[in-house]
Amino acid sequence: MTRVERPWGLIGVGALLLLMLFQMPASVVRWLLPAEVEVTGLSGTIWSGQALRGWWGAGDKTIMLGRVQWQFQPWRLFWSSPITVSTQWGAQQFDARLSYLPGARLRLTNINLNFDTQILGALMPLYIGGGFSGRFTNIDLEGGQLKRLAGKAILENAVWTAQSGDIPLGTYHLDIQSNQVDDEVVGTMKTLGGALQLTGDVVVRPGSYQINLQATGPVALDDSFRGAVAMLATPTSEGFEISLEGTY
Repeated sequence: MTRVERPWGLIGVGALLLLMLFQMPASVVRWLLPAEVEVTGLSGTIWSGQALRGWWGAGDKTIMLGRVQWQFQPWRLFWSSPITVSTQWGAQQFDARLSYLPGARLRLTNINLNFDTQILGALMPLYIGGGFSGRFTNIDLEGGQLKRLAGKAILENAVWTAQSGDIPLGTYHLDIQSNQVDDEVVGTMKTLGGALQLTGDVVVRPGSYQINLQATGPVALDDSFRGAVAMLATPTSEGFEISLEGTY
């Protein structure tokens, strides 16, 4: 009889490789991140770890992310969202589940977002202050462009940050839905309270956007405020209108 030797050596090597794979340190994450994202103070593994501090930036424009935590569940790769990510920097918070779809599309689901609009001043000349919170069921991105978005957002206690002093505006709600046929994302705005009443919509298409708002209320009739927004607004008998189009 011919003796059959069991391939214990190959099994041992395979087990060692699996062990090394599942113990891969969190520092490997640096190789996988976009060039705009930096992290320090990494601990844990590539599957479950954290960075004590992270930030996103391009050139001299930087947004602090704070502590970053993640968990990767590879068995969810083909049927669900395998990556859970959360960041926290003071009151600024973000958490979501991530997955990649065919066609190099990134999908985020179960998104919760809170931040002070002042942080956007690092990216654009923004003169609106207040707290922003968003609860979104899904966001799809493809090639850096927004493809799908559904959820609700609130801009709370908004103020116009003028040099002569802040002007209280109000609190606003944006209901956001995707139009599957035209590949549009439409946000419908309404005012929950405040001296500036805003109604209208925001439409985002691949590579372009359109904003149409009507403003009424005491602030909309204030001459100093109307002068401050004169480059964006068209005066009306009840306040002003804003109609903007652009690309991104």
